[in-house]
Amino acid sequence: MEETVVMDKKKGISGTALKIIALVAMFIDHFAAIFLNDYLEASIPPGLKPEEVSEVFQNNPSLARINLLLVVMRLVGRFGFPLFAFLIVEGFEHTRSVRKYALNMLVFALISELPFNLGFSSKLLYPGYQNVFFTLFLGLLCITFIRFFTETSKSNSRLAPLFYVSAFLAGPTVIYFLFNRTWVGMIIIGALFKKAIDLPVLLIIMGASGLVTLVVFLLAGSKWETAKKNAFTGVILPIFVFGLIAEILMTDYAAGGVLTIAIMYLLRKRRKLAFGMGCLVLALMDPSELMALFMLIPVGMYNGTRGMKINKYVFYAFYPVHIGLIYLLTLIMGFTAFMLK
Repeated sequence: MEETVVMDKKKGISGTALKIIALVAMFIDHFAAIFLNDYLEASIPPGLKPEEVSEVFQNNPSLARINLLLVVMRLVGRFGFPLFAFLIVEGFEHTRSVRKYALNMLVFALISELPFNLGFSSKLLYPGYQNVFFTLFLGLLCITFIRFFTETSKSNSRLAPLFYVSAFLAGPTVIYFLFNRTWVGMIIIGALFKKAIDLPVLLIIMGASGLVTLVVFLLAGSKWETAKKNAFTGVILPIFVFGLIAEILMTDYAAGGVLTIAIMYLLRKRRKLAFGMGCLVLALMDPSELMALFMLIPVGMYNGTRGMKINKYVFYAFYPVHIGLIYLLTLIMGFTAFMLK
């Protein structure tokens, strides 16, 4: 991630140490998701029912151990994204140039797409799933706009009309994330409708919720000052816009990843709380993300310093390089194939 300005030596864990922990967790996760997963798929006959797959594992202890190892490694991998989200916020706070920081993220998102496609789909082109650099990039843009509304232009009266747009969007933002991205919402939908909500029905519910929040915030915010209205806009509007882009692009973690970065930024003055709340947002999407709460230990020991000086591009390049190498190993071992699309 981006280099920081703070250079004083302090007790605790530096930013570089956190980056290394995140990279190790990410490597473990991706090795399991690509190499071990492809090995199991190559070892198990295709088209089996879940109970038949279980029977294969019962009859083959070696495959069962590998499957258990895959599960454990993927759980360890949950340490990675929250740490990267946390480091994005730290980098944003200390970078000399947000524009350059964002450009680096975008460039490596584009560079990473080819090895990411090959690693996770064995296809050269796979538009249905984009790498996590895009999510981090959109999260960075999100908190940039949050700062613009809440700090740089908090008293700009010309931005006040956006308050009404944000008041309307608050409802659909919550409804979409809750009922389309979280396991809690899925359980509620299953209990109420016995099936997934069709898109037209979801859009109607989101529209109705927008009208409700518009009325609520019109009443509640009628006496708000411009700065408070802009602060509200600065939270809702960027999260909605960049979360929507992440959903459209189908990036890794999608809107949930953008929301995680935004929450960590809003609570940045209390680092452990910020990290914990970010992990809880991810856990709403997948309970296994609760594993990331173990990273509260190193985050709590973080001393705010950059630490050992390592060229920042080493950290950027690690992502596409390690995925590409794992894919090549998997291909050489014959556990996967190469396809154009």
